[in-house]
Amino acid sequence: MARNWSGVRIDGGLGFDADALRWAIAIVERWVDDGVIPGAGVWIGRAGERVAEAYLGVADPTSGRPVTRETVWSVASVTKPLTAAVVMRAVQLGLMTLDEPISRLVPELVEPSGEAESSALWTSSFARAGVTVRQCLSHSSGLPGFGAENMELRRARRPLADFVTAFAQAPLIFEPGTAHLYSNCGILMAAEAAGRAIGGGPGADGTGIDAFRDEFGALLSDAGMRSSALVPPEAWLERIAAVVDTGQAGEPFEMANSAYYRSLGIPWGGLFTTPRDLGRWLRTFVDAPVAVTRVLTAASVRQMMTVQSDGPDTTSDIPALLRDGAADAPRRARVEWGLGWEIKGAKRSHPSGDLTSPRTISHLGASGTMVWLDPSTGVQFVLLTNRTLVSGWTRDRHRLAMVSNAVMGAL
Repeated sequence: MARNWSGVRIDGGLGFDADALRWAIAIVERWVDDGVIPGAGVWIGRAGERVAEAYLGVADPTSGRPVTRETVWSVASVTKPLTAAVVMRAVQLGLMTLDEPISRLVPELVEPSGEAESSALWTSSFARAGVTVRQCLSHSSGLPGFGAENMELRRARRPLADFVTAFAQAPLIFEPGTAHLYSNCGILMAAEAAGRAIGGGPGADGTGIDAFRDEFGALLSDAGMRSSALVPPEAWLERIAAVVDTGQAGEPFEMANSAYYRSLGIPWGGLFTTPRDLGRWLRTFVDAPVAVTRVLTAASVRQMMTVQSDGPDTTSDIPALLRDGAADAPRRARVEWGLGWEIKGAKRSHPSGDLTSPRTISHLGASGTMVWLDPSTGVQFVLLTNRTLVSGWTRDRHRLAMVSNAVMGAL
C-alpha cells in the first residue's frame, strides 16, 4: 500500500523496503532543511515501475514558490543521452552510421574559415577528417569541452547556428579515439550530423538544428514525456525551477534562468523536464519491449549501454576556455563511456555510489541533477535539484553517492 507524507509518496514493493525508501528520501529532505539545496524532485523505480517519488523545498527561492510534481527542471547535461538517442534513431533508419566521419555530413569540421585557419588553435597534427559519430557520442573525439567562443556567443545572445559554426572550428586536443575528454563540441557535432541526415542536408539557417529539434520532440512524444521540451513554451514559465549559484545571476544569457538560454534548444544541455518524465525515459533501458519499440530498437539500446570508449583522461594542460570541468580533477587511467551514457565500470567514488554494479549507466547535469539505471538490478534513480554542481554542494561531502547508496540499500 502506498504511504503518503507531505510531498512524498512511497509505493514500495518490487523488492524494496518501504521504510528504507523513506530513509533515502529523508536524506534529500535534510539537504533542503539544512539549506544545502533550495528544492528537489526525486523518482525511484525498478524495471520501469515507480516505487517512490518526492517533491521537496522551493522551486524559486526569491518568490518562495514550492516544488510540486508539476515543477519543470533544467537538467543541463542529462540532455546528452537523449541527444544520443536522436542520433541512434537516424542510425537505425539507415541515414548514417556510427563510424561515419562527421565531416561527410558536416564538412565545416575540416574546412576552416579563413580566421580559424590562421589561428594557432587550429594547428594540429591530428586528422580532423577521421572524427566519427561514435567518438563524438563517447567523448573520445579529441574535440574540446567547449569552443573558445562559447561565452562570447552567449553574451551576444547568438543563435544556435553560430555555435555550430564555432564548435566545428574547435581544435583537436588528441588523436581521435585515443583518450577521453568530456566534450560539448562533440555532442553538438553529432547532433548536427544527425539533423542533416534526417533533414536531407542543411536547413534554411545552414545547419541541421531544426531537423534535430523536430526529431528530439518526436523522441519525447514517443517516450510519453509530455512535460519535457528542448525549448520550453512560455506557458511553462511559472512551472520552471530557478537554478541558483549559476555565477551569471541576472545576466540575459544566464544558464537555465534566462529567456535566451531557454530558447536555444541546446543539444548538450537544454532539456527541461520532470522526474516522472525521466522515469519514463529510463524505461527505454530496462526490459520493456513496448517502450523500446516506440523509442529505440533493442539494438540501439544495447549500443548506447555498451562501452564504446575506455581511454585515459587527456592531459590537464588545456586552456580554460576549451574545458568543461576542473583542471585539477584527478587523471583517470580508464574512463568508460557508452553512447551518451557514462558507464560506471571500474570507477571509484562514483555518483551512483558504492552499491551499484559496473554496468550502471548514468549522467550528471551542471544544474544539480543526476540520473542512473543499474541494469543488473533494474533500479532507476532520478534526482533533480536547482543548485549548480559548480557551487560545490556535492563536493564538500560525496552527497550524490550517499543518497545513491541509500536507494540501493533499500532493495
